[in-house]
Amino acid sequence: MATHKAGFVALAGRPNVGKSTLLNSLLKFKLSIVSHKPQTTRHRLLGILEGEDFQACFLDTPGLIDAPSDQLQKALRNETTRALRDDSDLIVYMVDAVEANPEKVGETHLRSGTPVLLVINKCDRDVAETKLAAIEKAYSAALNPEKIFRISALKNQGVEELKTEILSRLPESEAFYDKGQMSDRWERFFAAEIVREQVFDLYHDEIPHAVAVVVETFREHPGKQPDEVFATLYVERDGQKGIIIGKGGKDLHRLTERSQAMLEAFLGRQVQLELWIKVRKDWRKDPKSLAEFGYTT
Repeated sequence: MATHKAGFVALAGRPNVGKSTLLNSLLKFKLSIVSHKPQTTRHRLLGILEGEDFQACFLDTPGLIDAPSDQLQKALRNETTRALRDDSDLIVYMVDAVEANPEKVGETHLRSGTPVLLVINKCDRDVAETKLAAIEKAYSAALNPEKIFRISALKNQGVEELKTEILSRLPESEAFYDKGQMSDRWERFFAAEIVREQVFDLYHDEIPHAVAVVVETFREHPGKQPDEVFATLYVERDGQKGIIIGKGGKDLHRLTERSQAMLEAFLGRQVQLELWIKVRKDWRKDPKSLAEFGYTT
């Protein structure tokens, strides 16, 4: 009888190294939101890749920060370190080939003894071989990886080879989740993430990081009228609220239109999306607000 393999694989690294892009590339489906701005990922997201004899459960984690500046960043770091310490059979530690400084590796937060694969991402960019070699040497000393890969998650270069290695290292186990299940999150979670992704895409400076999205209503109408999704965007100051709304409500209308289109594409059905903006002063520094918005400090 053929054995079945299953395990948890944490995708870890600094902010903006391409963890979410790699998850989407591995799954061949856009499950995790992406942005060129750092600290887009705020929640640990489970993405499931499966075949007849395996189930790989990928954990897309928030980017690691050495010195969190507020309660939100502390919560995000705690979320990641828990995944690395307690929940993983294998760690894929990602490094940005362009931005990495081999002389300043910093804290990697890997103290669990879990096997590590070192993945140098964005190798489709123009990076000198001497720098890539220096990155490999510095991070090998810090992480003692089982193997090193050079990839481009965006261009899907080297991803299949990495996937083969990951699957070969899964322990023998029954599946953890029902076959066909792609994540452990509900649709309303992805609705909030899709809206937040569009905030990152459409607004600049501090605005994306100051926004928390809470889906108040997710009402399905199978085979009838569009699903109803009502969400509130919480910001920290009145000025931020005005920026999101824009003159005559133009910017909020654009945000709603784009978020609705992305949500309909994700769900495969029509949606009526409505967004409200509320001010919750300094919510990123308030443990009570963080808990309400789903962040564990």
